[in-house]
Amino acid sequence: GTTGYDMAQALPGMEADGVEGQEELFKETNKVFQVTDGTIEFAVNKVDPTSGEFSGVFVSEQLSDTDMGSKAPKKVLLKGIIFGKVG
Repeated sequence: GTTGYDMAQALPGMEADGVEGQEELFKETNKVFQVTDGTIEFAVNKVDPTSGEFSGVFVSEQLSDTDMGSKAPKKVLLKGIIFGKVG
């Protein structure tokens, strides 16, 4: 024979009386789509007019995801190099 359970017991146990455990579950079960603002700056350092190529740097500041409202966002700072070609 086998032993075990035919269903998970953790969530039904927390929800059993409809009061206890609800605060912990509220943000996980009630998702919210959020759009937050951010900024980005570009600086072009080199341009080759014959080939149309350019290069430079960028800095972007934005908030991280919130797992659809269940977690507090963190500030994210991204810095990088850009390269492109205008055709």
